[in-house]
Amino acid sequence: MLSMISEKKFYLWSTVLLVVIFGITLVQNVIRYQHHSSYSIWTSIVYLLFSILLFIPVIVLTVRVQKIIKKRFRSTFWLLVTGSAFLTLGLFYLISNAILHSIGYFDHYVDMEYARYYFGREALYHLLLIFVAAIYVWTKAAKKRTLDVYKGRKMIKLQVDDVEWIEAEGHYLNLNTKGQVYLKRETLSALSKELAPDFIRIHRKYMVNKNCIQSMEKHKRDEYLVLLSGKRLKIGQSFKPIDW
Repeated sequence: MLSMISEKKFYLWSTVLLVVIFGITLVQNVIRYQHHSSYSIWTSIVYLLFSILLFIPVIVLTVRVQKIIKKRFRSTFWLLVTGSAFLTLGLFYLISNAILHSIGYFDHYVDMEYARYYFGREALYHLLLIFVAAIYVWTKAAKKRTLDVYKGRKMIKLQVDDVEWIEAEGHYLNLNTKGQVYLKRETLSALSKELAPDFIRIHRKYMVNKNCIQSMEKHKRDEYLVLLSGKRLKIGQSFKPIDW
């Protein structure tokens, strides 16, 4: 299952797949064109390096973009992935075409023969790989983060997702969940770096879980974040504007 594969292994698997496609396509070209007097195997190697293997870093970038889409636009994930997939293929065609032109492979920046060849076969490989990446991103279960906190004198592990907001009080932090408050000895600045970007600092005393924000309110010159629980927290002047 793709959900069981680590991100590094997924990139390795994708690279191996593209290398295999490179090898198979090269062999096909040799068999098909070896009797042509103008055919050069080195020309095929250069072409395939840029039309197939250059897609390796694109896959890395694609996964990162898809993770952002999943996080921010989960309900329209597949629609946005589909649109971005065709946009990626178009941009990749133009970039690889420009590179091949710059090294003297093509006479023009946009070569129609390359367009027919690329979109006839290699684009299909890349498109399938983009959607495999999307399935990987969609099914990949995010590792649940936990924090060591105290409830009374007992130390327990608290799921980060369960925390709605955090308040600094002296040398301690109060981690507020639904109906419960837990204690942790740490500075708000240090914890905010650890929990970013899922939590945002809104005040020198407060940090909130983005997923728990309901709305923002203004009262005269002051601004407040309203959480899903109904809790209102004042936004500090030095922390404006709040991006959530």
